[in-house]
Amino acid sequence: MFSTIARGTAKAVAGATVIGTVYYVAYPWTRTQRKDKILVVGGGTAGIGVAAMLTHEGMRNVTIVEPSSVHYYQPLWTLVGGGAKKKTQSVRDMKSVLPSNTEWIKNSVKDIVPSENRVVLVDGTDIKYDYLIVAAGMQTNWDAIPGLAEGLKKEDSGVVSIYDYNYCEKTWNTFQKLKNKAATYLFTFQPIIKCAGAPQKVMWLIEDNMRRDGVRDKAEITFCTPSPAMFGIKHYSDKLNAMRERKGVNALFKHELISIDVDNKTATFMDLDNKKRVEKPYDMLHVAPPMSAPDFLKGSAISDENGWVDVDKHTLQSKRYKNIFSLGDCTNTPNSKTAAAITAQAPVLVHNLAQVIDGKELDGSYNGYASCPLIIARNKVMLAEFTYGGNLAETFASETGMFPFKYFGTDGEIQYRFFYLLKEQLFPFVYWNLWPRSLWYGTYGPLKPAVVDGSDKAKKW
Repeated sequence: MFSTIARGTAKAVAGATVIGTVYYVAYPWTRTQRKDKILVVGGGTAGIGVAAMLTHEGMRNVTIVEPSSVHYYQPLWTLVGGGAKKKTQSVRDMKSVLPSNTEWIKNSVKDIVPSENRVVLVDGTDIKYDYLIVAAGMQTNWDAIPGLAEGLKKEDSGVVSIYDYNYCEKTWNTFQKLKNKAATYLFTFQPIIKCAGAPQKVMWLIEDNMRRDGVRDKAEITFCTPSPAMFGIKHYSDKLNAMRERKGVNALFKHELISIDVDNKTATFMDLDNKKRVEKPYDMLHVAPPMSAPDFLKGSAISDENGWVDVDKHTLQSKRYKNIFSLGDCTNTPNSKTAAAITAQAPVLVHNLAQVIDGKELDGSYNGYASCPLIIARNKVMLAEFTYGGNLAETFASETGMFPFKYFGTDGEIQYRFFYLLKEQLFPFVYWNLWPRSLWYGTYGPLKPAVVDGSDKAKKW
């Protein structure tokens, strides 16, 4: 009798929990309704995600300013460059990903006038706001390296990049033409880029394909970086460097690409230690292009001296204007600029914005979490997760992980293959189907995190 009652009670509690969760997710109007005008600048990963969370939390007057008619899932371009995906899988119409109950202004921002709570568009239109969220991303400067733009446009130049929809397939196509020949491959890196792991992700994919096709001994591969190491976090850098040595991949540390002679297929680097130019011949040259803050933010009243939106690194609120917040690649927060970082920032920002609107203290805190699924072979990923200061925050590690994932582990054949499935299958599905609907919170899945806990190990159920 007792066990029957217990089972019945357990079922009732479980059923109520499921129904309550569905009700909470499906009916955002149960939250406090706010009619303040919120303007979101940017319709990329950060802009779409934060706008969705705003409407989900009862913000009924959200406008997105975004000039593009299409939306890209950029993390897929690495897999395109490695022959694992088609680039058409990375793009959809902007309308299809815009959160419901938001307004879209298809235009670009020319200036922000925070003292008057208005944004000026390129056509001269003024847009007033009560609260502003800047999610403008990074600007790719293809012309910053002489020869880069020319080389990318020239089909047989050997110059490739996975950092653009129009060029990412060229990486795989160029490799296919070269793989049966003796060839020199250079994979380069720049000091400021988004997704800092991408240049070597595509390198490891290409290298693994060479081994699968039995042509690895024909190729000379060199990883060229202005950094003194393979990765910014020593824990992962040491593993990657050991793998590099084991696989016979050369490294040119503290060397920055400064120009390309397209006709002679020669790349020129600056040796950052000796301040001397070093020329390297290539058959295929993969370039991570220089990036910066968008031009309209450079010199803006809300930006620092380098053009990045100047925010508190924990609250994501502007240091100068209390009704302005920012997230994603355009901020000066000292975290790795990745989509995973945005999934951690967005709920903090939305919480703190609501606090400001309600006249309460900002108690939401972003701890610098970022993740980089480092592809190390066609079906393997080393999952790097860390917070400010390079502190590890691994979801599947016993020291920092969440129950029950903490018992799965982070190293090993099974783990690496599972993490690859996350990268190739789960993350794209989540991005297109859950992220624009405020149904995904990064490492917390569909469960809204307790953002008031900003500790480096704030990954508990």
